[in-house]
Amino acid sequence: MRNTTNAELESQRDARGNGQGSPAGKILLAGLIGLAIALFLNSAALLADAKRQPDGTGRSVALAVWSPIESVASSLGLTWPRAAVERLLGRYEPEQGITLFREQSQVVPTSEKDERVVPSVEDEQEPRDLPVQGLPQSLEPIWSSEHPFKLWIAGDSMVQFFGDTFASLAETSALVQATSEPVLASGLSRPDYFDWPTRLAEIMTKHDPDAVVVTFGGNDAQNIRAADGRWLDRFDDPWLDEYRRRIGTIMDLVASDKDRILLWVGQPPMRQEGFDQRMQLLNNLYRAEALQRDRVHYVDLRELFTDSTGKYARYLPDSVGKLVDVRLTDGVHLSHWGGEWLSALLLRELRKSPNLDELWIR
Repeated sequence: MRNTTNAELESQRDARGNGQGSPAGKILLAGLIGLAIALFLNSAALLADAKRQPDGTGRSVALAVWSPIESVASSLGLTWPRAAVERLLGRYEPEQGITLFREQSQVVPTSEKDERVVPSVEDEQEPRDLPVQGLPQSLEPIWSSEHPFKLWIAGDSMVQFFGDTFASLAETSALVQATSEPVLASGLSRPDYFDWPTRLAEIMTKHDPDAVVVTFGGNDAQNIRAADGRWLDRFDDPWLDEYRRRIGTIMDLVASDKDRILLWVGQPPMRQEGFDQRMQLLNNLYRAEALQRDRVHYVDLRELFTDSTGKYARYLPDSVGKLVDVRLTDGVHLSHWGGEWLSALLLRELRKSPNLDELWIR
């Protein structure tokens, strides 16, 4: 048998160093890339599966994991291949509904007809005849670069898509300091997952903001546990009473300072009819509670994000008539441009107070 020379050994080492040796590393890398692509392509289905899980920590964690992945995949257009295949195979099934009568919730009705609400975790239909509630007009212009006007934006994953944009827009005034704090998969239904009353109390005590913007609801149409440990079925009378109590707790906590403004942003219209109906029911609860409080202003998004027929639309014309992509492909969250539209609306709402308007006209 021929002895291997030093030169041959060096040649073999060079070959392996140049990628001509074992392909195990390449196979592992290719596998990881393939796995990542598969996760993005199937993220919408995985998120839907997470939403169908029973109430509990597992569901909350799954939503926290898959919501941002699905949002990124939707923005990159990676979810449509699976959706197209499922439609071709006849696997796409619209969500079925159950009947719930609005009169039981003691909310200002949008019509004289009974309104159906379908189950799941994802409505907005603006009652056009509701009185318009303006912001207080008595704030004193006491802000400076050393003592800025503090704005805090908080809520569920929807804040992730407009919070930073609104903060940047507000900070075009040198007298404004803004903070955005989104918490994915959070809301008012599951304080065991994230306790917003406690967190907002900390913010009010530590930072004492002059204005607060909040939005909740996207994760709240689910059964909730009452203080006595009982589980309350979604949209039953006890559920509605408890959820309204939680809304009121947040509003009273934030507006406890007579000089602080709270803008409560409703959920935008949703593409899926069942989800849209559920969000509308919650929006009506937010509106009803806000109307009972002087320093809380409900911001309705129906008109901003619907077409000329009052229906959901992903593409809407801007001020010069150019169509703008204002929603992500998930039919839930706002796109970058949608976030800009909402930010402009919120700034207009803040500026309804003459003293606040001065912050942006100097």
